[in-house]
Amino acid sequence: MREADQLIADALRDIAAEAGLPGPVADAAWRAGRRRRLTVLAASAASVAGAIALTLALVLPLTAAPGPVSPPAPPSPLVSITLSPASPAGTDVLARAARLLDQRAAGLHLQDIQAQVVGTDVVLTGPAADQAQLKAIAVDGVLNFRQVLLYQPYAGTATAAATYGDASLVNQHTLALFRKLACKPGESDTVWKAQVGYTQSSDWDNPDAQIVSCDSSGGKYALDVAKVLGENVTNATAELSTTNNEWQVILTFDNAGTSAFGTLTTNLYDNYYSGAQTGNQNDVVLDEVAIVLDGNVVSAPEINSSIPGGNAQITGNFTQAQATQLAADLQSGALPADLRVSAIRTFTPSASSQAAAG
Repeated sequence: MREADQLIADALRDIAAEAGLPGPVADAAWRAGRRRRLTVLAASAASVAGAIALTLALVLPLTAAPGPVSPPAPPSPLVSITLSPASPAGTDVLARAARLLDQRAAGLHLQDIQAQVVGTDVVLTGPAADQAQLKAIAVDGVLNFRQVLLYQPYAGTATAAATYGDASLVNQHTLALFRKLACKPGESDTVWKAQVGYTQSSDWDNPDAQIVSCDSSGGKYALDVAKVLGENVTNATAELSTTNNEWQVILTFDNAGTSAFGTLTTNLYDNYYSGAQTGNQNDVVLDEVAIVLDGNVVSAPEINSSIPGGNAQITGNFTQAQATQLAADLQSGALPADLRVSAIRTFTPSASSQAAAG
């Protein structure tokens, strides 16, 4: 007990010294409270023990040694796609193309995508996992609406299928290309375009010329001059049809496009729809409008009424991703240059460079 009292007395003298009080004051305070402290000593001892235990419980978690630190995740691989213009393009044209590619990527909610001009090319960089979508947004995005003049479905290599439409409406040059063309299901457009000597976008995107084309199922077409242009499209959105549960792209035209599309659909309906209803296969084909993107027939719906309202639907058994991709391409407008993929490089950046980029 005396040892405890002595410890308390010494502690009070230290506190008084720090506070600048004379030593006798601390001694008096200690003696005045000594009798009261003796009466509650047993209870105080228990309280002190509890306080010490509580203090340890609070302090120990804070001062515990940290566990092992997890190593940082390795940098994700990236892909770099070099897009080269088919013909020389100025820096301002390439810069506009890069901005449109950024817009298309944003429309698809792709993250960490960068399009920039490097020398005479545009380089598109992003996560390697998005390579297919990055290649898809690099299409020219030139949309035209053309009447179908001739159509031949794919029938395999054993025998040629019948051709429907009206060959008298096709000029001799285009008719010769149609006869030369051989379409196959799922074939790359570079293959069929090479067959007929189409080497640049002006060969298949010229709205004032008849063209030949293929669709994804191997169908072969001779198409009239474009009556409605993609530049007349003011909005494009991907939606799920409420009638057949299929994805489609809804287009809205400006005033010029509304007028031109209304005239086109009215003419086809008036001239061919009734014959198509009686089973005339030539009239069925001539009543179709081919929706052509970068020379490829995306779909060719039959016109069953005049459509003057300034809206159109593109259908084609699309998945959600395909419909969203097409809408993003059309919404941003056509690229100002005909860009071709000239190189693809996949690489993994160093951790330091990725941290700096972030």
